[in-house]
Amino acid sequence: MRVLTKSGDEIEIIAMPNEKIDRGEYLIIEDEISKEKLLIQVYEVGYLDPSGIDEELLRDEVFSADKITHIDPEKVSSLLTLIKDARLVKGKIRGSIVNDTYSNEIIWPPSRVFSTVKKVGPSELEKYVRRPIKYPIEIGKTLNGEKLYIDAADLDGSLTIITGKKESGKSHLAKLLLTELVKYGAYVFVFDLNNEYSGIAYDENGNFSDIYDRIVVLEPGNNLVFTLKYLGKRVFTEILTHVLDTPAITVREFLKIWDSMSEQSSLTFGNLYSKILEYRNNEMVKEALMSRYYSLISTRLFANSDYVNFDIKNNILSRQKGAAFIIQMAKLTPLSRRMLVQIMLSKLISLLEENEIPPVFVFAEEAHLYFEETYWEDAITRMRHFGIYITFITNQPDSLDPMVYRQADNIFLFNFINEKDLEMISQASTVDSDTVKNIVRGLPARRCLVIGKVVNNLPQLVTVRPITYKALGNTKKFFT
Repeated sequence: MRVLTKSGDEIEIIAMPNEKIDRGEYLIIEDEISKEKLLIQVYEVGYLDPSGIDEELLRDEVFSADKITHIDPEKVSSLLTLIKDARLVKGKIRGSIVNDTYSNEIIWPPSRVFSTVKKVGPSELEKYVRRPIKYPIEIGKTLNGEKLYIDAADLDGSLTIITGKKESGKSHLAKLLLTELVKYGAYVFVFDLNNEYSGIAYDENGNFSDIYDRIVVLEPGNNLVFTLKYLGKRVFTEILTHVLDTPAITVREFLKIWDSMSEQSSLTFGNLYSKILEYRNNEMVKEALMSRYYSLISTRLFANSDYVNFDIKNNILSRQKGAAFIIQMAKLTPLSRRMLVQIMLSKLISLLEENEIPPVFVFAEEAHLYFEETYWEDAITRMRHFGIYITFITNQPDSLDPMVYRQADNIFLFNFINEKDLEMISQASTVDSDTVKNIVRGLPARRCLVIGKVVNNLPQLVTVRPITYKALGNTKKFFT
């Protein structure tokens, strides 16, 4: 291989047909004089078209069509064949290596004459990057068959996105990350839209898994309900404002009723109904109050008795080894889903602000079906201060606000073909559009491009390893 051209952070390399190079692989260009090195990631491999190659190809086609034979005493035909099949490798410069120390700076062009080009794998990259991994998670294998490990600490304090088209392996990877985080003692809340995450409590044979005692399955309306007293005035106000789109004047009257019940120590839904019936100031406001009351009741998320109330703080503090709280949402209406997500986020943030619980991870499966910018925005932009770290899992990247991609620390990107989807993901600050568009298009199922902190901002292609837990959530088919 030999350097051809360099422009900005892009470099082109000539490769012979027998030098196998795949998109996503890394190359090191070493200048033999300065001993400095450039780290390149390949994003496209095509044909090199030197001057006159089209004429040679046409001549070959004519000879082949007319079965014309010719004598080649100097054996130049083999050389011409190599030239015709020569590859043009396009890559992005990820950084430089000076005195065996990696840097993101690109300050010099390599020599065309006195440079060598070779392939490198993840294990050799580690020598230069020197990234210690305290809490290793084995994700899978790279293109050359090496195991790829990420550090669970790089998911901590981060916004993560797992995206790709249907059946590409998103939920499989999410379950892998979830189970490994729980093993390290983390607390994870999962918005499980398809009721598929409860399978991690069992292994493939239906026996209890190694984290069975750390899995808490929550069914809204059954073992996941809340009282007005537990929610508090702030959370209840956010429900009225963000979920029920309640006008300001109606919210104000609701809060007057709340204060009245609070003074009488009677914060229950039964008393709330009675107070609304007694309201006489404005009939339109009264109708709005009653309408919101019935909407709240219809969700089945609220209870009058403290004995059935789900207490987030007590459930976390009683599980010292970590836990996964699987919130099953398959049977909920869209309104109930949005209200439940609002309650959980608001209550978690409230508890975290008071330092009553440790930081938590939130996995939002199929987030596009209940993502509302109004109440996710705080959790995303200020999550490091709260201690709530979100992972979005979606097959519709355009449903998330561009702000989410700009703030994303890690992206696990599975196959996409749609140009609009790829454009949306390319807005992420951790990757360039050429890498996304050229590498992701042809990825098979279970293979993804890993971008961000977890790979030290050196994108890696990985085939996600299998997990040993019971698989739920597979596509149901008529023709089995």
